[in-house]
Amino acid sequence: MPGFLSTLLRLARAARNRRQVAALGELDNHLLRDIGLERTDILSALAQPGYRDPSRMLKILCCQGRAFVERVRDGFAPRPASCC
Repeated sequence: MPGFLSTLLRLARAARNRRQVAALGELDNHLLRDIGLERTDILSALAQPGYRDPSRMLKILCCQGRAFVERVRDGFAPRPASCC
């Protein structure tokens, strides 16, 4: 029974975060850039299956994905982004 409860809570959290990520999609591109996101980040996160938490995908895209790619492109050794 504890496994069922934790799964149910995780699904509820994923649904709540999905609504919040969808609300971010209502912002214009300028505001999204101000918080370190792009419209494609929002769309990618929402394209995940419904049981997955889209906020985790946004964190990966924002903090790890682009920062890593930019540092490698600029010739610097990869290190964690400051926002993580």
